[in-house]
Amino acid sequence: MAGNKSSGRRPKPTALHVLRGNPSKKPLNLAEPQPPADPVVVPAGLTTGARIVWGRMAPICVAMGTLSVGDVPAFVSFCELQASFDLLMVTKAAPGFALLRWVEDATGDRILVVHPVLRLERETAAALRPYYEHFGLTPAARSRIMVRPAAAPAVSKWA
Repeated sequence: MAGNKSSGRRPKPTALHVLRGNPSKKPLNLAEPQPPADPVVVPAGLTTGARIVWGRMAPICVAMGTLSVGDVPAFVSFCELQASFDLLMVTKAAPGFALLRWVEDATGDRILVVHPVLRLERETAAALRPYYEHFGLTPAARSRIMVRPAAAPAVSKWA
């Protein structure tokens, strides 16, 4: 597998460098962009399946702090892909579905082929994997993500 200019580990967030120290003394991005604190809302134009995925997954990601207003376009892509994957799973569960089937090739010989749904399922799963990582939807991904804690309400010293 050949690398490219994007190969290697992704850079850590500035907050993590500040927390753990900066032994390599590389310049920190103290002006890292922050998404607005606006509430995340379901965008228009989602397919029915994607809307179901949004309703199931968005509250989890918002609660974990991995979904903000700035992440909505990427989360829409995730929802559409997950809806496609869910549909493939339903297709496989249909009565009479066969993973393998016999077909005739151009010469008339019978050959055993894998159902195309399995190929689509594998491709969709591969496309979903980065989104699971980005939104912290696997245990390994959560161990690598740092989120800013919610600001605690100010408490009066006189209370």
